[in-house]
Amino acid sequence: MALAGLALVGGCASGRRSPASTEESGPVDLNTGRRISKNADKTTVVVDNQNLNEMTIYAYQGTQRMRLGRVRASATTELVIPASMISGVVQMRFYAEPMVTGGQRSYLSETIPVQPGDQVDFLIPFTR
Repeated sequence: MALAGLALVGGCASGRRSPASTEESGPVDLNTGRRISKNADKTTVVVDNQNLNEMTIYAYQGTQRMRLGRVRASATTELVIPASMISGVVQMRFYAEPMVTGGQRSYLSETIPVQPGDQVDFLIPFTR
């Protein structure tokens, strides 16, 4: 009787996937070759630019520098930090460089520990 029960359970399995399971899809991180899950927590930096100049924002991780994007003057913008820069907890710095030339000041953050899914706040103060 027990053997018959095992035979029935084994006969229920099939090589096909159930319709509920979906193929993994989404964009591919070209640096790692892994797929980026649409539901994965993204790591971001929220830049509060109180300055009168538009800024270009860079992220530094070790000696690696990556441009994250631009922030308009007197605006707050959320920028995504690429997953290729973050593996576990890493030490990062953020750099704001003015879009205009001629004696305008740049800003460099302190070193900040960042891990996947974090949101970092970066304040650029008002200056005349």
